[in-house]
Amino acid sequence: MPISSSRKPQSTPWKRATRSCVSCNTFLGAALAASLLLSGCNGSTTEESSSSASSLTVSDSSQKENSASQMIADQAAKEAPARLDLISQSPAETVVDVSGLDPEQICSAFHSIELSEDQLLAYGDSVYSNEQSFITPDQLRLVRVLFCDFSGQSRVGELIVNEKIAQDIEEIFYELYQNAYPIDHIYIPVEYGQDDNAIMEADITRAQAFTTGEDGQYQEHEHSLGLAVDLNAFYNPQVIVEEDTITVLPPAAVDYVDRENKRPYMMDENDLAVQLFQQHGFTWGGIWEGRNDYQHFEKGFDHETNHIDPNLHYGAD
Repeated sequence: MPISSSRKPQSTPWKRATRSCVSCNTFLGAALAASLLLSGCNGSTTEESSSSASSLTVSDSSQKENSASQMIADQAAKEAPARLDLISQSPAETVVDVSGLDPEQICSAFHSIELSEDQLLAYGDSVYSNEQSFITPDQLRLVRVLFCDFSGQSRVGELIVNEKIAQDIEEIFYELYQNAYPIDHIYIPVEYGQDDNAIMEADITRAQAFTTGEDGQYQEHEHSLGLAVDLNAFYNPQVIVEEDTITVLPPAAVDYVDRENKRPYMMDENDLAVQLFQQHGFTWGGIWEGRNDYQHFEKGFDHETNHIDPNLHYGAD
């Protein structure tokens, strides 16, 4: 966004963010550590029996610590199903506790849901309307994800996207979460209606969006077809250069026009999100000429016909 009416991640050595958000790798690391600690205790009984008194004391203390850690881990594992169920029922933006969840359980939090027409209409006409013919409810999916906010907390996120890119979005945001990639907000911003600037100033990551033209008709474009995602919009504005005029959208993000002055949350070609989206066949608006849309990623929109590309297939390219 803003909208123009005309127009399996690979193994890459990502630079991981040093944040406190718990990710799948954290769980894998904890599981391995616990396994090693337990096997070490169980395999040292004979040696300990012949050690000095001081060695016995140290070993005994270590065993107690390991036992306490294992009890905590066991309790967390018992609570994991209830915790996962709570996450599945939590609305977008809810801070969630992911402790005790194993990688498979974490992954299950990234999934797509088919919505009925009534459910889509309930969001308002900034998301969907049945007074158009270019998209139908069965072509859209609600994708639920987890993300790390700017303070490092795990939160629930929701985006509505085209069914043909739903798997891409699940996989991309799963990888972002694994790497503790910071995202300010991910939810469907119905409270702002069709006010793009307000949504971008609020720094809301979103996908599906309906807009009406001057004739009052709903416009067919990347976002109304659910084929585009805007990520950390405030720090990655759209910059339009026309002769001697520079337009920044949202206007409040003018301080982030200078992309050479790299600051937190600003994306460039080396950014993890940019590389992940590109690996999945998305185009990044940050490389467009004359109109750099740094927040924008799209896939499967034909700018010549202003329709969905008939060759668009499901999943990563």
